[in-house]
Amino acid sequence: MLVCTLHTYSQDTPKEQVWVKLIVKDSVDNKTISNAQIVSYESMIIYATDESGVFRGSFNSTDSLKVFGLGYSPTIVHVDMLKNFPEGKIVHLGRKFYMLGTVDVPSDQELHLNMPKDINLGKENDIPTALRGDSYNKKPPVLAAVANPLSYVNYYTSKKEREKREMRRVLGQEQEQDKINEFYNRDIVKEVSGYEGEMLDKFMIYCNINIKLSADSNPVLIRMKIAELMEKFEEENKGKDTKGNKKAEK
Repeated sequence: MLVCTLHTYSQDTPKEQVWVKLIVKDSVDNKTISNAQIVSYESMIIYATDESGVFRGSFNSTDSLKVFGLGYSPTIVHVDMLKNFPEGKIVHLGRKFYMLGTVDVPSDQELHLNMPKDINLGKENDIPTALRGDSYNKKPPVLAAVANPLSYVNYYTSKKEREKREMRRVLGQEQEQDKINEFYNRDIVKEVSGYEGEMLDKFMIYCNINIKLSADSNPVLIRMKIAELMEKFEEENKGKDTKGNKKAEK
């Protein structure tokens, strides 16, 4: 009863609120980054910067914010440190660069990409402390209901545990998309196809519909698939110019 009373009292104690304004910029060219993601570790709510790369909000002084975006390394900002920035705090995000080793593609062996060791998904020791489950980070086996029934029930009934799982899922998707962008993007499709402008836009849509991607996809096979789709795309668009309009008859 004493523990419950103290816990209730601590929850009732109001926390200091800090008005936060963040201006998120690229560390290379100092341009603002629109739609950069901001995650509150206390509320586990995801926010985003506007078109000018600015985000505004009010948070507990004890909170911390994770700022990240596609193609950028994340950074952590402590709300308590933002009290002295009424005009806004500039947050620079560094671009992600990966140096890949030589890719061997023998016909009778599995493809090895020599990816950096820090590229991984779903490892429990990589889960931020605030997002780790009280007892389980993954769906517990049925036998756990016998060995630890309270933790088993809490995993399925706790709203906080469900929010943590959803946040881990969102961050996992962001990491997976980063890996996909390394070997499948507009520049690679342009390099393989030679298309530009509106024709490249149409072919990108065509590829997105017909190529199934995952973080474990083979980059070499993806390029081959793009070339294969290019032949089908040109066959379907025969008689049209590079702008997608029918050629004038001679």
